Amino acid sequence: MNRESTGHDWRDSFAARCEASPSELHDLAAACENTAPRDQRRAFERVLALLNTGGFAPVRDEPHAEASLPVALLADSGAFESAALALLPTRASFTGGRLADGTFVAQVILPSGAGAHSRAGRSLAMAWLAALLRALAREIVEQRSVR
Repeated sequence: MNRESTGHDWRDSFAARCEASPSELHDLAAACENTAPRDQRRAFERVLALLNTGGFAPVRDEPHAEASLPVALLADSGAFESAALALLPTRASFTGGRLADGTFVAQVILPSGAGAHSRAGRSLAMAWLAALLRALAREIVEQRSVR
């Protein structure tokens, strides 16, 4: 099956290979929401490391390290919104915006149907990351309950 035609890619299997617990994902989501705009790169480092994507310095032996390199490069160059969107699975649905008080909101619904939101991000990129992490936590819990 052609990966491009199905929309499946390395990001579609985060939950399957993520060794973090749902509570760790929720904690990191809260940390992302509270991340100051100037500290976003550090938040991306933590997210990539927790999702077992190889982080900012991919190790060749890690199966998904090369695929996450573009996300790391975008974050490293300061293109945080682009990096956050690049982390989303191809078939995920997402929204995001800024409220009148200057905080950012986001929602992510994964291809599995697991979804979550962020209501108090200090930047749009961090709100998307927080919503993604919470959706992954929910997906992990739902997959475990099916087994």
